[in-house]
Amino acid sequence: MLFLNYQADKFLTLTTLLLLFLLNSTVFAQSETDSISTYSQIRSNNNGDGQPDLFGKKVITTGIANSPSGVFHEQYLQMFIQDDSSGISIFSYNIDDPIVPGDSLVVWGAVDSYNGLVEVEADSYRVYQNRSVPRPINLTDLISNPADYLGVLAKGDGVITEKGSTYNGKYVIISPDESPDSIMVYVSNFHVSFSEFNFDILSVGDEIAVQGVITEYNPEFPGQKNYKLFLRTPQDLSYIGLPAYYKNLIFWSIIGLIIIALIWYLILRYRVESKTKEIRFSLQQKELLLKEIHHRVKNSLSIVSGLLEIQSSSAENEETIRMLQNSQTRIQSIALIHDKLYKTESLSDIDLDVYIKDLVESVHRTFTELNDSVSLFFDLDPVQIDSSRVIYCGLLINELVVNSFKHAFNGNSDGKLSVTLKKNKNHTVLTVSDNGPGLPHNFNPNHEHGLGSMLINSFAENLNAEIKISEPEEGGASFSFTFPDL
Repeated sequence: MLFLNYQADKFLTLTTLLLLFLLNSTVFAQSETDSISTYSQIRSNNNGDGQPDLFGKKVITTGIANSPSGVFHEQYLQMFIQDDSSGISIFSYNIDDPIVPGDSLVVWGAVDSYNGLVEVEADSYRVYQNRSVPRPINLTDLISNPADYLGVLAKGDGVITEKGSTYNGKYVIISPDESPDSIMVYVSNFHVSFSEFNFDILSVGDEIAVQGVITEYNPEFPGQKNYKLFLRTPQDLSYIGLPAYYKNLIFWSIIGLIIIALIWYLILRYRVESKTKEIRFSLQQKELLLKEIHHRVKNSLSIVSGLLEIQSSSAENEETIRMLQNSQTRIQSIALIHDKLYKTESLSDIDLDVYIKDLVESVHRTFTELNDSVSLFFDLDPVQIDSSRVIYCGLLINELVVNSFKHAFNGNSDGKLSVTLKKNKNHTVLTVSDNGPGLPHNFNPNHEHGLGSMLINSFAENLNAEIKISEPEEGGASFSFTFPDL
């Protein structure tokens, strides 16, 4: 059925052209010949001299335009007409009527040859609007023998195998899929849209789709056969996939961004490290200064403690001596804190277990008359406490231990003082107990008005500690304090 339609279209076209020829017989009578010349007759070169046999002769030819006028040349008429299997180039210095693909033409003029391209230099032509654009032939069907399809519209896909330019144009050579042959895809610099054909982004290996006119044109060596596909418009060339140009552009753009990001990262890192060094140096200076302050406070408190010891040794009133010794131990407990802060790497936290042991032993040494008769027992879990709370904790322990030495022991008894520190999940328990005679009858720490009791309650309140006082079965007194997380 397709074959019958094709034959019918061919018959209709030829019949239309023949009728047009008969209707314009008056015009044709002016020519040197009264018959229509075929494209093969116009191109024939029987004597082999490189020029067509009808060179310079007047001819009449007809066909359907497969390219528009005013495209292949900026000033003159250059275009191609074709029948079902072949075509011819038409040239004129004047463009009388505009021509679009699909128009039927009757042309009369002289046979000419330009850079290997046989053409008809038209004296005049007549355009009949038909708008039946010739169907392109696939490149794979004609690439092995393009001489049989000169002037015919063709299309197809191919891989670029070469790219270059001549003095009057630019080109790429493509090889269609599964074909050993290749053909040049060409744009002349006379083309009205020459600058719009962006061959710069094409690279060898790119796959492109093309559509154009098969022609024989060799401006550098007119005597040699050289077949090309003339592109008509920039739309006749399109890319299949992403051209290597864009791939390389994307690749190098990514590399460039990575390099810029790396440089920016190194700059930022250098700035951060420089600033960090400045901050670290400043922090070290402040730590040294703070340690020096703790050391001087500790020394100052030691001097005060020493003055109180001298004062107590010269006092005659027992009550005065007792008050001075109490103040001395309190000052020593605070001085010991500053000594710990001076010696530790962290200026904010203190190992409470170590501090308690040192503090209790220090108080023990203060009561020289009881050194041999009182034994110390420790059961301490590792616990850290911040410096803002350790002072209250130290003063609390100091009061408890001092009270034990004052009221629970005498030189004739075998005294035992136990201090435990237990760390649980959500709280810490501190217990100070002795084996003395126990607490007075109806003892209530909340109702006691002595300085020691008031201080113990005050320190416990600052530490948010719950107080529990008990008397163990073996005798003595036990004070337990439950703190929230230290």
